[in-house]
Amino acid sequence: MNNRKNKRMALALVALFTLMPLPGAINAMASDQEALPAAGYSAVPRAGVVINGVTKTAISPVLVKGLYYVPFKDIAHILDYDSISYNQKTKTYAATDGSVTVRVSIGGTHAMKGDERVNIHAPQFLNGTAYLSLDAVSSVFNVFAYFNAPDGSVRIQMPATRYKVLAGDSLFKIAQAHHTTATAVRAANGLKTDEIMPGQILTLPAEVLKREMEPTSATPAQQDPSVIVDPNAQDPSQTQTATPTATQSATAAKKAQAIIALGKKYMGVPYKFGANSNDAPRLMDCSSFMQYIFGQNGITLPRDSRQQSALGTRVTKTQLQPGDLMFFKYPERYSDGRVGHVGVYMGNNQILHTIPRTGVTVSKFTGYWSTNFLYGKRVIR
Repeated sequence: MNNRKNKRMALALVALFTLMPLPGAINAMASDQEALPAAGYSAVPRAGVVINGVTKTAISPVLVKGLYYVPFKDIAHILDYDSISYNQKTKTYAATDGSVTVRVSIGGTHAMKGDERVNIHAPQFLNGTAYLSLDAVSSVFNVFAYFNAPDGSVRIQMPATRYKVLAGDSLFKIAQAHHTTATAVRAANGLKTDEIMPGQILTLPAEVLKREMEPTSATPAQQDPSVIVDPNAQDPSQTQTATPTATQSATAAKKAQAIIALGKKYMGVPYKFGANSNDAPRLMDCSSFMQYIFGQNGITLPRDSRQQSALGTRVTKTQLQPGDLMFFKYPERYSDGRVGHVGVYMGNNQILHTIPRTGVTVSKFTGYWSTNFLYGKRVIR
């Protein structure tokens, strides 16, 4: 009798500990809870997250069939993708840092990085928490992430200079995702053919990285000595009436001035990476700032800068007019040359935007900003 009782107690304890959440993990939203824990996983001691040699925080990894997984929400927040939502119907998470929106679906082997489809290991629900493999973290967030066994830490190189091949990858797909060519990837890795194997570590082409990673300071604001931080600084485009041209009507010029005037009212408002749209105008990142000031003037823009860059008519540096959106690379964060920042052209070689160090500010369109400028888009008609 005692043996039976002891067995029942042991089984009850096993069930209890199986259902307990893993320590340190951020639990999924209540609507996520319908998923069952995956089998064959084991908890790993809480690990420090080290980004470019600097310890940021700690996270609770798990080992699933030989692969290290980390809580999706935790790693997204650590990488400044602070605006996170969950679609219960499709079991899909969306997270944005203001520049690009990534989407991962539980059980899916592909994810979306903006409008690009990337291969990943299927995300898992473990005890009501969504987990993403470190290899998937690398693909989705444009970093190189791995578990460093000697000290039990999660190491992240940001932006990525290496890439770990996943099942379903091809040299062409990898090159396309990093805005380079298969020929350049072959040359960087001494490959004689296009044949690659899952698990293989590839070096991203040096010439691409050199172009995209210089300069190397922490934020665009620190790179730009021309930042104007005086909220009373006079903008010549406000004191001179924009002259209508064949590409900018008097109506468009008037609307551009209204957008710029509204934006200047928020000089100094703090910057917040991945700010929610409803945080505006108290806290904004670059794209939510544009979304807000254009939206208040009757022009609807999508949430992130990459989506915004798909709108309007493309213009070059020499074609910029007041009110044009300006798109930039952010090489300190993204190594693939993607759109990473947006502002609005004020005229007189000046940009109105928001950046981490100063919040909403005006910068001269020279130096760092000129070097990393991609193109403008005209959305005012």
